[in-house]
Amino acid sequence: MNINAKKIIVFAGPSGVGKSTLAKVLLDEFNSFEFSVSATTRSPRDEEENGIDYHFLTTQEFQEKIHDNEFIEYEEVYPGRHYGTLKNEIDRISHKNKIAIFDIDVLGAINIKKIYKDQAYVIFVKPESIDALLVRLRDRGTENEEQIQVRKNRFKTELSFEDKFDCVLVNKTGEIDAAKNVVRSIVKKYFI
Repeated sequence: MNINAKKIIVFAGPSGVGKSTLAKVLLDEFNSFEFSVSATTRSPRDEEENGIDYHFLTTQEFQEKIHDNEFIEYEEVYPGRHYGTLKNEIDRISHKNKIAIFDIDVLGAINIKKIYKDQAYVIFVKPESIDALLVRLRDRGTENEEQIQVRKNRFKTELSFEDKFDCVLVNKTGEIDAAKNVVRSIVKKYFI
């Protein structure tokens, strides 16, 4: 392994932009990566499993973990909906001598970069336009229109942070293979 190789890769950006799909490419094609399971206070969606997709916590459990300093980073991403990265996830992955893959919110990614500095490679994944994002969110059918508008407004704010990332990757609708190839190139350059 490259002595200067990174030990964390972070995909951040709005919901529905393809972060999970890009992370899955690394998990499927490279055995040196392990997914960091985030904690959240939101309810599981159909077929999501606790400890696999997320660590699903009550608001009280989440607050207790904040109080006990168990998070590397956390954020109230949407009103009443918290997300964060537990320190024990990083420990779990490091004990396996793997590279951690994060799929988190934009501010969480910036915080990871502040903590891990050059050991982390953070990628801002965005759609070609806000309209394209809205179509994707509506097509996946997991949010109502009010939730979609909240996500739209958050994305406008998130765009102001894209200069804090190592890479800005535009994942155009219908062109996921191009985005996957960019991610493969990043891995070859910085991770192996």
